Amino acid sequence: MKKTLSFVLVLCLTLSLGTVPALASEKVEITFWKQLFEEFDQDWTTKMVEEFNAQSDKIHVSLEFVDQGALEERMTAARAAGTAPDVYVVNYSNLATDVRNGYNLATEGLIPKEAYDDLYENVLDMITVDGHVYGYPHLLEPAAVMYYRKDLLKAAGFENPPKTWQEHIDMAKALTTDDVFGTTMTMDWSMWGWEHTAMGHWPLTEDWSSADIKDLAPLLTYIKQLYDDESAPAQALEHYNNSATLVANDSVAITFSGSWGIAALRNDWPEMVDKIGVAAVPTADGSPFQSTMGGWTYQIDAKSQHPEAAAEFITWLLADDPSRPAAFFEAAHFSKYTVRKSVDKWLVENTEAGEDEWLQTVARDIIPYGIKEPSYPWDVSAFLLAAMNEVVINGVSPEDALATAEQEINTFIENSKLVKPE
Repeated sequence: MKKTLSFVLVLCLTLSLGTVPALASEKVEITFWKQLFEEFDQDWTTKMVEEFNAQSDKIHVSLEFVDQGALEERMTAARAAGTAPDVYVVNYSNLATDVRNGYNLATEGLIPKEAYDDLYENVLDMITVDGHVYGYPHLLEPAAVMYYRKDLLKAAGFENPPKTWQEHIDMAKALTTDDVFGTTMTMDWSMWGWEHTAMGHWPLTEDWSSADIKDLAPLLTYIKQLYDDESAPAQALEHYNNSATLVANDSVAITFSGSWGIAALRNDWPEMVDKIGVAAVPTADGSPFQSTMGGWTYQIDAKSQHPEAAAEFITWLLADDPSRPAAFFEAAHFSKYTVRKSVDKWLVENTEAGEDEWLQTVARDIIPYGIKEPSYPWDVSAFLLAAMNEVVINGVSPEDALATAEQEINTFIENSKLVKPE
């Protein structure tokens, strides 16, 4: 009895002094680093983290936005110090390298199987490395979308945008005037999808032992014709990432950019939206174009002390109630695309997505044929872009330009001892 009374007295005293820890167990703290993207992305992420923390009685997420320019350096330092965040976001194209460096935790058994069953098949492939799945994907951004002016095409007698290279050549020539170019063709990183679609494979042999680009000559010939006809401007009017705006400011009738151009048009050129259409990029024979798909996947650090808590947060945010990720896509003006079937269904039933012509076109004609970004070094792409420029600017034949590129790629492979990861 005396011991019990003493304990009560001590407890009362320490409570009055404010020095007793809470009797309830403390929440598990997990850290989450998110790159600084668009403002709407920051708003959505902040709101979701606040909601998660408010509803969870056992986990608290500490969110920090990190400038992309500083992220790699900070992550390197944090990994060396053993203080890497529990949760962070990785580009699909970097995931395999990160996994092979031992940075990421496989999440089978941590994230429910039904969450993965809800993913589109080509998206599941983007987070699968060596037969294991890592984290959970957030979004898709097709790197190549064709934007065109409906009114200019109609005035020139065209009811639909081009589906083949020859249609594009003919249409661009007819649409070119003293004031407007018929088309643009910006040789940039975005050529990945053009190259893969044209050849049916990447520009290296399966084992990365040599270049495999002879089948690329028809693509270069097609591009050359657009410039020979003066349908495309000799100097790029805009960087590729901002090229969608060229159809809004009356510079060109047909242009190409990523799906993010949709948000730019809706935000900055709302008065022009009804005059603009989007479509899949034309191909040699009108078959589906294989756009590379950019995007981001949420990952758990391999050395996280709280992988279960991290997985619970990711599941709640991205893989559970479809209205949560759906709010992100609505805020993005449907310029980015969901990875989940159930979220697509929710958007159609509860937002303007079902009536959105651009979203429906991208979802129907582009997303299903999307492919991963390549994982070989950028040097290979740089040699191919140089070959394209030789053809367009200096009049070198496609065959000769590709022969030079082939030699350069093979020399690079030999010098760098390039070997495809197992």
